[in-house]
Amino acid sequence: MTDSAPARVLVVDDDEMLRVLTGAALEAAGFSVAEADDGARLLEVFRCERPDVVLLDVLMPELDGFAACAQLRADPLGQHVPVLMMTGLDDVESINRAYEVGATDFVTKPINFDLLGHRLRYMLRAKGTADALRASEARLALAQRIARLAHWEADAQGRFTPWSAEAYEVLGLPRETNVRTLQELGWLAIEDDRERVEVAFDEALRRGTSFNLEFRIAGPGGEPRTLYVVVLAETVTDLGLRFIGTVQDISERRRAEQQIHQLAYFDAVTGLPNRASIRSRLVQALALARRNDRALAVLSIDLDHFQRINDTLGFAAGNEVLRAVGERFRVVLRASDSMTQLAETFVLEAVGRAAGDEFIALLPEVGSAEDAAVVARRLRAALAEPFAVGDQEIYVRTSIGISVYPDDGSSADDLLKHADSALAQAKREGRDCYQFFTTALNARAFKRLTLEMHLRRALERDQFQVWFQPKLDYRELGVCGFEALVRWLHPDLGRVSPAEFIPIAEETGLIVPIGEWVLASAARQLRAWDLQGRPAYRCAVNLSALQFRVKDLAGRVAKVVEDAGITPSRIELELTESVLMEDGQAAIRTLEELKSHGFGIAVDDFGTGYSSLSYLKRLPIDVLKIDQSFVRELGQEGDDAAIVGTIISMARSLDLKVVAEGVETEAQLAFLRAQACDELQGFLFSPPLPAADIAAWIDARGAGAARELSA
Repeated sequence: MTDSAPARVLVVDDDEMLRVLTGAALEAAGFSVAEADDGARLLEVFRCERPDVVLLDVLMPELDGFAACAQLRADPLGQHVPVLMMTGLDDVESINRAYEVGATDFVTKPINFDLLGHRLRYMLRAKGTADALRASEARLALAQRIARLAHWEADAQGRFTPWSAEAYEVLGLPRETNVRTLQELGWLAIEDDRERVEVAFDEALRRGTSFNLEFRIAGPGGEPRTLYVVVLAETVTDLGLRFIGTVQDISERRRAEQQIHQLAYFDAVTGLPNRASIRSRLVQALALARRNDRALAVLSIDLDHFQRINDTLGFAAGNEVLRAVGERFRVVLRASDSMTQLAETFVLEAVGRAAGDEFIALLPEVGSAEDAAVVARRLRAALAEPFAVGDQEIYVRTSIGISVYPDDGSSADDLLKHADSALAQAKREGRDCYQFFTTALNARAFKRLTLEMHLRRALERDQFQVWFQPKLDYRELGVCGFEALVRWLHPDLGRVSPAEFIPIAEETGLIVPIGEWVLASAARQLRAWDLQGRPAYRCAVNLSALQFRVKDLAGRVAKVVEDAGITPSRIELELTESVLMEDGQAAIRTLEELKSHGFGIAVDDFGTGYSSLSYLKRLPIDVLKIDQSFVRELGQEGDDAAIVGTIISMARSLDLKVVAEGVETEAQLAFLRAQACDELQGFLFSPPLPAADIAAWIDARGAGAARELSA
């Protein structure tokens, strides 16, 4: 790398997409990028490209990152190049192994691309410092052999003979400073180090022993300097005992080590301990808790919907909020009765930043689980006041998971894992709350993990089915269409409820390919019924929030439907109110694109969200589906009849069709028909059924019961 050329980064990863994303982020940060797709090609590409820094993945098929890093360090050209290893693993063994094979630093995935450039620049600066230090040490060694640089001699009484001018320069002392003896050199030490230095010098003079010592002095401007002094006691036949010594200013090295320690164990944004540091402190706290037979608690803290702040105001504003949140948490925990001094000289830091918008609080001593709940409530209350970011007021809420020693685990890793599990449950409970870990919760977490593993393979193994529930027109109760619903039949687990696997699919992003498969399957079934001579039914298909945000959604779903041999006008896409309101203008644009292809648009679960007449007017929609929670109570005391009637009247005024789902009783049916609700759907007519059973159900009702929908 020259002064004018950008630093060159070699990205080694078998994941092509990650290489592309990483390369784009680095180029945007001012680096030039070279790539290798496996550790086996690292040396070949390295020798050709001669990069300034290497970004190396751990898990690769042919030669993993650990072995590749070891090979690089064995090559003379690669001994000192900075290597940042990246992996999805965050266990201590992997981290230790990375450093053992010569990695400069270690980062876990997913990678924060905004911080990656800064991290690499710091590594390059540290390398520059290290390179300069190695060159300086080589010159110094040569100078010491030739010119006796910063060299001194002293007699048996510790009197310098002589004290060299070069030593004054190393110490940063003016020439007029009178340093005549070892004792006077010791007097230069700052007060905290002086007694230790004087004892070492006196011991050497009294016993005639060699030693080395590190201590600090005040430099010319009052800034501390760290000195490393080596003293060799030597007996010369004609002179008796004498001392030969060297002195070296190692201040920069110590500062660099402190910076490296800061980067390794503290979060760069908030200044709080990071997850590795908190874990280390948790290990120490556990040892003390066992010895004293005391309980301790771990709190895993997540800021609810924090990504919206980054997306709306930018990462700089997000970081400002994170710093402010960390400071509020720190104030709460400093004031907490749960804080304790572990030893006379060691006070445990109570809160750290794990990653992203996640924090960890460590309560070294709690009398009971309720003590941890008290702290959790204080932490949540600390966020009640808004955060000022520029001219914006930002409100932040938090979800907290709590694990307690010894009930919830006896190791640091178990307690951290169980606090994370409790946090996940708090999110599932609706967020803005805290949740304790329980054995049942752990069982649910294990079940969820098992389901996720099976779910990732279900699509490729053809384990999904599309079932259809009929929709009937209110006048003649004839079949006018269907809703397509996905079902999962696992060979070992049996039939898995959609309530169990749909949330997992949404969290993992699998809902996107599953949703497209459901749409394609429903369209193909409509085409199959066409070929059997059945009426040209329409079919409603759900779109998830993730699907709705897919780039070029309209083009993608239109192609899926047209490939099946039917027109988009026969498909009604259902979306929830919350999805449509997430980004109003973007939602309207997407809906208009879908409408331009001919798709019908339905608002699902209407009445449970915004239910605003003003937003309904702006959205290009065709259908309102009344949520079954309102239909269920029809015919009983309550406001549901009035609500349903209002929805139907409002839809009629906007020229929208209304579908009532969850119709299960004759009383519900009678009310809805009296209100002229356009279409009805529910177990009173038929539950969701496989396509073959639906065909038999239609035939059983008689050919006259089915009719085509008008265009």
